[in-house]
Amino acid sequence: MTDEHLFPTLTATQLARIATHGKTRTVAAGDVLVEEGQSDFPLIVVADGELDVLRTTCDGEELVTKHHKGQFSGELNLLTGRRGLATIRAAAASEVIEVPRDALLALVQTDAELSEIVMRAFILRRAILLERNFSDVLILGSAFSPRTLAIREFLARNAHPSTYIDLDEDASAQEILDHFHVSADQIPLVICRRTTILRDPTNAELADCLGFNQSIDVDERHLRDVVIIGAGPAGLGAAVYAASEGLDVLVVESNAPGGQAGSSMRIENYLGFPSGITGQELATRAFTQAEKFGAQMIIARSATRLHCDQRPYTVEIDANTRIAARTIIIATGAEYRGLPIRNLSNFAGAGVYYLATPMEAQLCKDEPVIIVGGGNSAGQAAVYLADKTDRVLMLVRSGALAETMSRYLVRRIESNPAIEVRTNSEVVALEGDHHLERVQCRSNSDSTETTENVRHLFVMTGALPATKWLDGCLSLDDHGFIKTGPDLTREDLDAMQWPLARPPYLLETSLPSVFAVGDVRGGNIKRVASAVGEGSIAVAFVHQVLQQ
Repeated sequence: MTDEHLFPTLTATQLARIATHGKTRTVAAGDVLVEEGQSDFPLIVVADGELDVLRTTCDGEELVTKHHKGQFSGELNLLTGRRGLATIRAAAASEVIEVPRDALLALVQTDAELSEIVMRAFILRRAILLERNFSDVLILGSAFSPRTLAIREFLARNAHPSTYIDLDEDASAQEILDHFHVSADQIPLVICRRTTILRDPTNAELADCLGFNQSIDVDERHLRDVVIIGAGPAGLGAAVYAASEGLDVLVVESNAPGGQAGSSMRIENYLGFPSGITGQELATRAFTQAEKFGAQMIIARSATRLHCDQRPYTVEIDANTRIAARTIIIATGAEYRGLPIRNLSNFAGAGVYYLATPMEAQLCKDEPVIIVGGGNSAGQAAVYLADKTDRVLMLVRSGALAETMSRYLVRRIESNPAIEVRTNSEVVALEGDHHLERVQCRSNSDSTETTENVRHLFVMTGALPATKWLDGCLSLDDHGFIKTGPDLTREDLDAMQWPLARPPYLLETSLPSVFAVGDVRGGNIKRVASAVGEGSIAVAFVHQVLQQ
């Protein structure tokens, strides 16, 4: 990463092109062009002069950087329409070009050269913000609080920087709680934008406070070309292709972009990334790419029902809003499958985890961990955690890793002395008070049981399709996955009263104009590349439906 890419200087020719998308004006020294926390702000390009970028701290204002002639402000929040993280003030009498967000989106879609410069700078700047915890949200919580971990994961998965204070470790914890009149059972406490105090907020409440969805006007009278439910690799793939081809696209995501793949610390078999890429980075780049082309994204909102009794179909969001669409792509993926253990939920976030990210790795640093599962997610977690923890024990129900895992991961696990693999094994009991302390394991080969003094258990045993909200609208297979295309039998179509003379398209469900892609679809190959491919293929059929 270089300053040339982080803070590029535009040429006179580039400045002239960008000026056609905005308004040029003169500002005096001390004039504020953008306020920290502002909900609608433009790209600021310095045609002449100098701008200060400032943040508010407990000690007052802090200079973050300066923008000189030819440089421009902004990072990913400008592209997504979320609130600004800094104040921009003229350091001297200056001439600036102000480019509204809508005009900026048009610019990055039509000018390839400027698009590359602006998008690269925005992505690199967001990476710096995350690295330095440059944030508008402060989390006060405990490592023993499952909800604290959930909030930190939600923000991290959405690539939103945050600052965290561990009340178990901070000497001034009680003073902080007393200052905000909060008892220990009300944590986590979240201070949002330094103006709003949220006590144990839901993800939706936090998203609202931070302005995740503020740029999106959900008009129930607006009939969209395509609504995509889910922003995993399949949903994001569909969003990028649909938006880039000029369709009116809305994506609804219940948690964060990336799906299960977004939690992977290293994907090494995805085309074009020979050194690997984290799931988080891949998801953030895909999310940004979709927004660049004009796709709208609703975060922390769930599709609760598909109304399929009349056209156009509508998707109900959080039981109070209906979104109408000419076509629908279902990419809801699958929910993590737990273990058949009575007290498993007692330790969720307090020793039992379903993701292996830097956040969880920090919690179990230099301690032994157990991973349950034999698929690629489990293998990627084992390789990642082996470098962060004392020891990794993998419990696999089948007789060998190779049955369910990519060969390159099997070889890496077998060659790592920090990873122990026990096949034909499973967890049968968990013990502990407020936090997991011991894990009881059983070998199914000889029925022997052992107790491991392990405080961290990662459950990666597959997932169940997220189809409960469909309410009988679509034909499902025996495991609850959505049947599509050739997998739909004549009996399936008759039972669902298929109304058309043509058979369903390749990824079309038993409901015309509704498609299913990714892990939620029966017969799907559970790989990121195939999910992205299905998303793009579905868009090709969406075009055919829209032309009919």
